Amino acid sequence: MKKIFNVLLWAMCVTKPLLAQADVLGDFIEKITPQDPTPVALTPVAKLQEAAIAAISFVGKPYFFGGTNPDIGFDCSGLVQYVLLQSGVKKLPRTSREMYEHSSPIDSENLVVGDLVFFQTNNANQINHVGIYVGEGRFIHAPSTGNVIRLDKLTHNYWQKSFAGGRRVLSLE
Repeated sequence: MKKIFNVLLWAMCVTKPLLAQADVLGDFIEKITPQDPTPVALTPVAKLQEAAIAAISFVGKPYFFGGTNPDIGFDCSGLVQYVLLQSGVKKLPRTSREMYEHSSPIDSENLVVGDLVFFQTNNANQINHVGIYVGEGRFIHAPSTGNVIRLDKLTHNYWQKSFAGGRRVLSLE
């Protein structure tokens, strides 16, 4: 392939005037360059999926109030903040309420893997819990003291009653 390219380049150099050479080479490069040169691994969807996979890897680890790293454990927002940052998505504020304020609302039927799901648990009048949507109506979260990071269904009665909405931290376009 490199040899062919070198031959083409040599042929262009020998047969065209200097100004035309630049145009031909520029046109050639434009034709072989993908419209979106972003590698798939760097797309927003891939980053969100990576964050969700990272969250799944912590299932079974202990909940730790105020925890923000895998060495000591996580609370709900610590888990979300950690996996999003490690996946190159973005650094979010520390609390679930602030995360809610710094993300964009989406309809629950439009949730994609890596979106955040927010709750008002224990009859709270404010956001106080967050998880990461992993598809098929399920989410990963660090529930409470004495529990471990786990997978739950949004259709579970408790989570349905306290569901405050889905939010997205990245534009998918």
